[in-house]
Amino acid sequence: MSAPSPAAILLQKHTYTLGRSLYIPLTCRCNSIPLPVTRGPGFLLPKSIVDALISVRNEECGEDTRVHGDGADRVALPSFPKKWMVNCLYDNVLEKSPFRRNVEEQCDGKNGVVDDRIRPSISTLIDEVISRLDSKYPYDNSSPSPSFDQVVIAGEGEPTLRMDALLSISRQIQSHRKAQSEAPLPIRVITNGLVYTIPNFGYSPYNSQRNSPFPLHRHVVLRDMMEAGISRISVALNTANRHEYDVLMEPCSFSSGNLMPGMAHDMVCEFILEAAKVGMEVEITGIDRPDVDKLETDRLARLLLSVADKTKRSKVRWRKYFQ
Repeated sequence: MSAPSPAAILLQKHTYTLGRSLYIPLTCRCNSIPLPVTRGPGFLLPKSIVDALISVRNEECGEDTRVHGDGADRVALPSFPKKWMVNCLYDNVLEKSPFRRNVEEQCDGKNGVVDDRIRPSISTLIDEVISRLDSKYPYDNSSPSPSFDQVVIAGEGEPTLRMDALLSISRQIQSHRKAQSEAPLPIRVITNGLVYTIPNFGYSPYNSQRNSPFPLHRHVVLRDMMEAGISRISVALNTANRHEYDVLMEPCSFSSGNLMPGMAHDMVCEFILEAAKVGMEVEITGIDRPDVDKLETDRLARLLLSVADKTKRSKVRWRKYFQ
């Protein structure tokens, strides 16, 4: 197997690898405090990962952010601007939504992919992912590596804000595997779990049908994720206290006045419960902070996952907080 060409390396600028997992960031924007920020002010990442996340930032928001690591292997992600905390990536939920358009006008002609006018484009990300899956080379290493054992849709921002991209990329990955006569590749989504508070999923035909602040048919999103080939999710529960959650995560649905205090945490719990019910492999995560009651959070997690098959139940995965 030959080393990747310079053109292939240039193409692979938005995605990154950790071990045998291929990570795909979809957006830099988030509907809460971003998960990397919740790890604390001292949290550092490998510079290659920060470079990939910054490339998404720059392309999506027209920034020119640069990371100066002075040769360091691990660096901090540049500060997250509060202006990027949004509850929806699509300004108008109704008639003027970018998704209420002639599909043929937006189709790029390749694999029937319809882009969503957000950068990096869906087709760009699909090309990059397929390139990585075919080359089986890490982005920052010219040595051959084992094939990936899972794809993880994650990043600086919240991937479920860009649901159309999430589903399209997942479908293309599984279609590519089938065309190669290979078994489906496990796909995991790392999320803050606030998907049920998002007023517009983009692809959904039910955006105009609403009860309270939420789409009336929001629950179909789990079915659609599974049909696209997503079988695993990691959800940041972070606390058992619904009001402490508002302080820790600053959910946009609460700060914008759409929800009463504590309701965002309720929506996360509902999402976890229903994901477990439909058969997804659910991992619940938290940040090991001194002000969080880990015992109560573990207890709540066991309750939420009690509806899952016994083989799919797990304890909270506590992540270190970096001062």
